[in-house]
Amino acid sequence: MTEKPLEQMGLRDLRAVARQRMPAEAWHHFNGAAETRATFHRNPRAFHKYLFRQRVYHDITDPDISIELFGQKLPIPAATAPVGSFSLISEAAEREVAEGAARAGAMVFVSQAAKFDPRGWREASKGPLVFMAYMNRGKEEVSEYAKMSEDLGFAAVGITMDTVRPVKIGDEVPLSTKDGKPRKGHSASPKDIEWMKKQVSLPVVIKGIMGADDARTAVNAGADALVVSNHGGRILDFNRAALEALPEVLDAVSGKVPVILDSGVRSGGDIVKALALGAKAVLVGRPVAWGVGAFGARGVERVYAILNEEMKRAMCMTGVASVGEINKTILILDD
Repeated sequence: MTEKPLEQMGLRDLRAVARQRMPAEAWHHFNGAAETRATFHRNPRAFHKYLFRQRVYHDITDPDISIELFGQKLPIPAATAPVGSFSLISEAAEREVAEGAARAGAMVFVSQAAKFDPRGWREASKGPLVFMAYMNRGKEEVSEYAKMSEDLGFAAVGITMDTVRPVKIGDEVPLSTKDGKPRKGHSASPKDIEWMKKQVSLPVVIKGIMGADDARTAVNAGADALVVSNHGGRILDFNRAALEALPEVLDAVSGKVPVILDSGVRSGGDIVKALALGAKAVLVGRPVAWGVGAFGARGVERVYAILNEEMKRAMCMTGVASVGEINKTILILDD
């Protein structure tokens, strides 16, 4: 069967091509999640519970999907998630992710678990970057990388705090893709947030929040933004979907800090739904992996073009002219 031209491909097409082209180990890793994968499957299904309320009598033809985040004007409220395992796809994958996202103008959250350090990401991309630390790497390295990120003009830094236990693929804890060593968990403490605030003057983002108590604790410790995330289903089996936890977190922080949604985003329509429920923006992980796995930097750029078109279609069909106008009234809960 003849392959479609890239500019005609949707995310499902990119996923199919990536499955053919990615190394088997990489496909297994990116398609994997903890134990039964119940959380992994629940994440995208949570979006399916919401339908759009169609409205066509208006003159909206080109909605404005731009936002401002951490002082950066972004063309789309979607950023690449801090994936540490892009290097499993190919030696060039991290650079290609950076290049493809930069062409799209999209922000990239970069992981300390990646092979690139902040300097490597900055050399590959002139676009907006956010460094996300793992405290189990040790305070010395975390501090060095956070300060390096600030010196290199990153928009923010942060900590991924839900790895109290290491990630799992099925029943296995995979070796680190950064250095091949066994993965370790690390206790989560608000003192780590207070410590990070002393290392840099940038906004500090805390990822891995799935409930009101943790949200309040993080904000009280100085968090400047929260990421509602269950780590793509890789930490706790039979967890809630991130989208299901989003309203509780938003209610807990009462607008004090922006709240970003991660885990389960598979379309531009999903982004609109997350924003309608109160998220400031979303992080996108696996679809970016499909893009880079299928076509390198061009594939990543195509992922963002697809999300852009799908967002604008959903907004046009619900009568919304800009991201700031998106709210719950465009959604119907499908009971």
